[in-house]
Amino acid sequence: MPLDRQKTWISAPRALALLTVLTPALTPAPASAETCFRQCLASRVTSSEATDDQIRFEMKGCRDRCEAEVKAEAERRGLTKALAACKPEPVSIEEFRAIRGASPSYVVQSNAFTWDLKNPLPDKIVREVEIVTQTMSLADTEMTAPATVLPGEQSTALVAGFFDGYPNARYATRVKAIWACPIR
Repeated sequence: MPLDRQKTWISAPRALALLTVLTPALTPAPASAETCFRQCLASRVTSSEATDDQIRFEMKGCRDRCEAEVKAEAERRGLTKALAACKPEPVSIEEFRAIRGASPSYVVQSNAFTWDLKNPLPDKIVREVEIVTQTMSLADTEMTAPATVLPGEQSTALVAGFFDGYPNARYATRVKAIWACPIR
């Protein structure tokens, strides 16, 4: 049975207007979807003509800029002494899993390894990530990616000299350990 236009409770133009008004109110605000590093890199690498060397150069600049912002945040939160006295130790398997679960997958691009880490540990500052990958001769090699990730925050670990020329190297790459310091 077709609907009579006079009996419908809302017309199409009204529905569209209502949807336009309510959509922003019903859509949750993004919770800082990108790290400082990603935002910085997006603003610096704007040309599709950029070489891997240029991209890695910009990555290092962004890492340094964002690391300075993390240190300023640590000072605001009163964590400067804890950061200065930091002697990192490997996190427990439970803490490792919590960090891995809270963080997206790492990315290998332009011969650089980046991992946007989220630190869900309330009492530790993440300081570095230990990575294992394979060389062209299929021998394991380990690398360390420094990062400072305060409790409840996110930051990016970077290894700028990460060779990814061997196709299977990406599949052999794994995060071996995460090193952190207790705040107290």
